[in-house]
Amino acid sequence: MDQFLNWLRGIRVSNLIFVLFLPLITYFLMTSRNYGKAFKAILGVDENALSLFISFLILLVIGLLGFFAASKLWRSIDLEIEHETRASYCRVANLCLGLQSLLLLLLQNLTVLEPYVMSVVINSMDARTTDWVMIVNQSFSVTEEVKSKIVTRTSSFLNFALIFSLLSFFFSILPSQVKASKFGKFIILIIGLTGFTVTFYVLMIAHAGFAKGLMVTIRAAFFAYFLASVLGLIWALLTKLKPSNKSSVIYLMVSLVFFVIGVFSLNQPYSKVSLVGNLQGKIGIISGTPSIISDKVRYGDFLVTPPKLPFKIRSLKDLDQAMSLLEKGKLTAVLVPSSEVSNHQIVWSTSYLPSVQKNIGIFCLVFGLFVFILVIIGRLTKMHPLAIFSDFFVDTIRGIPMLVIILYIGLPLAGAVKNVSGGYIDIQMMTRGIIAIGIGYSAYMAEIFRAGIEAIPKGQIEAARTLGMKEWHIARFIVLPQAIAIVLPALGNEFIAMLKDTSLVSILSVRDITQRMREFQAQSFLPFEPFNSAALLYILLTLMAASGIKSLEKIVNKNREDTG
Repeated sequence: MDQFLNWLRGIRVSNLIFVLFLPLITYFLMTSRNYGKAFKAILGVDENALSLFISFLILLVIGLLGFFAASKLWRSIDLEIEHETRASYCRVANLCLGLQSLLLLLLQNLTVLEPYVMSVVINSMDARTTDWVMIVNQSFSVTEEVKSKIVTRTSSFLNFALIFSLLSFFFSILPSQVKASKFGKFIILIIGLTGFTVTFYVLMIAHAGFAKGLMVTIRAAFFAYFLASVLGLIWALLTKLKPSNKSSVIYLMVSLVFFVIGVFSLNQPYSKVSLVGNLQGKIGIISGTPSIISDKVRYGDFLVTPPKLPFKIRSLKDLDQAMSLLEKGKLTAVLVPSSEVSNHQIVWSTSYLPSVQKNIGIFCLVFGLFVFILVIIGRLTKMHPLAIFSDFFVDTIRGIPMLVIILYIGLPLAGAVKNVSGGYIDIQMMTRGIIAIGIGYSAYMAEIFRAGIEAIPKGQIEAARTLGMKEWHIARFIVLPQAIAIVLPALGNEFIAMLKDTSLVSILSVRDITQRMREFQAQSFLPFEPFNSAALLYILLTLMAASGIKSLEKIVNKNREDTG
């Protein structure tokens, strides 16, 4: 009884309150006619959700078994531990790989797995750009021919996976000398990497039809947190760089190179265009004409007295279409290259630098000037240029609201990248939101990491340098492990904040919990059920995250006490 009470005392009080109220909340939700519909819509539950969830769990267990078995095999080849301990690790690995083979054998008929595979394949494609994905009764589907190909390829993949699992099992029962060899270690790494890849794909990438809205929120939070952690650590480490004459010279050369490229791009030949015809009707402008030129035509800025109302403009695909419509009288004027004027009356002529050269030139000049300023300030303050950039980035990003960052990166910046790449780089809305949140929170993570790094006693770093350790090894083995342990509570708080701020990606029409809540509320006109359901889901997620972070903090502190 005392042990049970001690266990209860160790649970967070918020979780205890939530658990005690859970039966009442469940009863209230089950007896309400609208809350069930609201939760189903907000979670994103498909019709065959149970089958999809079972397949999800089976594949997740298969991946985890492979990864766990590889970790045990790796520990079993450590000759410093006792023979009995190594034997127990091998038995656990054998059991995991045996269970994995059994599960793959049970999946060979595809009865359970087929709905999940079809759901993953169909929902990973865009019905607007993929011919073999179609909408039937307001749901995505494929033709029987395509379905047959998917089933055949899935069956082949499962056969290969079963063979690989059986070979891994037979490898695990080989003598320890074989597993401890270089070839054996390579095989163990392959087994572990395969298990991790399957687990990561099923958990974080594959379509989850049993709870699409919930999984979108969770995945966005994890990916954004990983990106913010990496970038934040980079910004924190950059502030520790020491200035030198060599670095100043290198960055001055970089600045000069960008200046030269910028000047060269801005001095490229200009394109000449002419407005031909008359201004009595609609004016045609060929697609790709810079906005500064098209705006002059639209608002009549080329005239001595601009009209009160702008001219009517029509966008055209190419020159042939422009001249054809002009000849037919459907347009009274067109803006065309001056070399194609022929016998038409010229109303106005001008020239401009093509957008590609102009954008490259402006970017290179601005970036070169920015690098030059970093070097000058670095010489004045005796700081490394990258350290100055890190401080500038952190202070700037922290001054911009997260919603503005998401809108800027998600809409104009991503659109500019798409235009510059000719449409080849078209970032998905989900990815845009993750990048925006990751960049925004990296500024806060940088300050957390910096505080943790500065909390490490200077004597440890000096002692490591005295022993001849390289700076990278000092950061990796001495500074970072202790710094992360110190700032772990703050890192946990950032994850919880990021989990809630993923709701902002709904502004990009990403169908997470918040977006699905809005859609359901717009369809049902219910005043409280959608918002209460979404709030309850976010509370549940944050409580689970807080409990996991608290448990991780206890484990880290216990390990520090044991090693200290």
